[in-house]
Amino acid sequence: MIANLENEFILIAGSISKKTEKVFVDRAHDFTRALTKSILDSNGGLVVYLAGEPLNENGDPLTFDWTVVYEAEKLSANYAPVRQLKIVTSDLAIQTKMTAEKRKLIRKLQAQKFAEVIYVEDDLVTGGNIGDEQVEVATAMIALGGGKGVSDRARKMTKRRHPILPFDLQLGGFCDDGQGALGLRANFLKNPLSMFPVTGEQVKRELDVLSLQELIFELDELADRSIRIFQTEREAEQASRTPDVLILTALSVELAAARLAFGIEDETPHRRSAKGIHFWTTIIEKTGGPVSCAIASLGSAGNVNSASITTQLLSELKPKMVLMMGIAAGMRTKMELGEVVISERVIYYEGAAALSDGNLAARPEMPKPGISTLQDLSTYFSGVLLPARLQKRAITLGFTMPSESSAGEVTSRLTVSPATIASGEKLIRDPELFARLRLLHDKVCVAEMEAYGVVDACDKQNVPALVIRGISDFGDNSKDNTFHKVASEAAAIVAIDYLTHGWSRT
Repeated sequence: MIANLENEFILIAGSISKKTEKVFVDRAHDFTRALTKSILDSNGGLVVYLAGEPLNENGDPLTFDWTVVYEAEKLSANYAPVRQLKIVTSDLAIQTKMTAEKRKLIRKLQAQKFAEVIYVEDDLVTGGNIGDEQVEVATAMIALGGGKGVSDRARKMTKRRHPILPFDLQLGGFCDDGQGALGLRANFLKNPLSMFPVTGEQVKRELDVLSLQELIFELDELADRSIRIFQTEREAEQASRTPDVLILTALSVELAAARLAFGIEDETPHRRSAKGIHFWTTIIEKTGGPVSCAIASLGSAGNVNSASITTQLLSELKPKMVLMMGIAAGMRTKMELGEVVISERVIYYEGAAALSDGNLAARPEMPKPGISTLQDLSTYFSGVLLPARLQKRAITLGFTMPSESSAGEVTSRLTVSPATIASGEKLIRDPELFARLRLLHDKVCVAEMEAYGVVDACDKQNVPALVIRGISDFGDNSKDNTFHKVASEAAAIVAIDYLTHGWSRT
């Protein structure tokens, strides 16, 4: 599987001692060529410093920058010209330390828009300043041999929390002034999170099989594995940030449906909030950039519980938006089993005043989404491609709608519509009680037990919230668990579709 390193630029830092055996010199350059191809294949880029090219007595290069450039130039016809090379150099280096052939190569790569040249002023050309310029544009680093220069670049990358992968090939260094990659490797084993801030422990477990000194894999395979390690770190780093969206469920069947729709496998480990609440993180692709999501379960039904858990997660994760998804009862004749609704308002029907004559006077709460969310909903429901998109997602996930149910009418296809949702503490199996809820608002057609707690908690922290429910029963004596899985998966499909095509970042 090819990794995706778009907008990532990798610095291959290192050098070779003049005393190093030729077999290891050749291995280092062959690996550099393999890395260059793997990075370019992954839509990534490379950072180099070009000046002179020190050689040993056999004429072998003792640094890797020109090796990268020659290999990139050879492969450049295979890739779109998107400046995948960042070349740090200076006018003086170009004019006095390069051959005419090398100067021509740089100009050719510039003309093809395959390379961008970053100039260091001639009177500021020092090892430290060159490193600063490289680290300014690099997002990851691979270390091979070298000495203090490699260590200094690694120190600068570490301050930026960029990943560093040091290899064990015993190359020495051109200046023989430090341990370079070998020293970094020793430090990495002691403190893996210093070089891979999110996945360090996982990378540490893989480090032994990524040996260049005693090869287990062919160099091409080793290069591909190395690049995938960087992708895994970036994905984990993105997911560990404050999530864009918090997705909440109540029942285990709803959580299973959310994990399926959002591509979270059973083997994917959960994380824990400070209060011990399990949650999973994932990224979904969206026009305008990826959306980071956290998925969690309230653990049980009820608005009091949902308000408490939501408040805790809002305080810790600080999402930009909350989606509550799962199942609900739909009013018979108004809804069909398997149909999905998105809340245009939530009515908390429990509020009441106890009058002196023993009667109760209803005092419902009726929160509605804010204007921005209502605009998103309006745009989402107006899309002519919505039905086809939902059907395509259903097919991809292997979701099928049953053709019939003994409980009543089943929707013929996966559909979604706006609805007014009644929320309270009662598990409704009484059609007359359900019907009386329409006295509070004549558009009530769905009833459930968590939406108000979620919406109210979000409102208190000024976080937009929506409720997405799949109809699993009719709130009467026909109520059973038969449609729980179907309705949960239908709601999950709509949830990911809404986030991809309906929700606007604020």
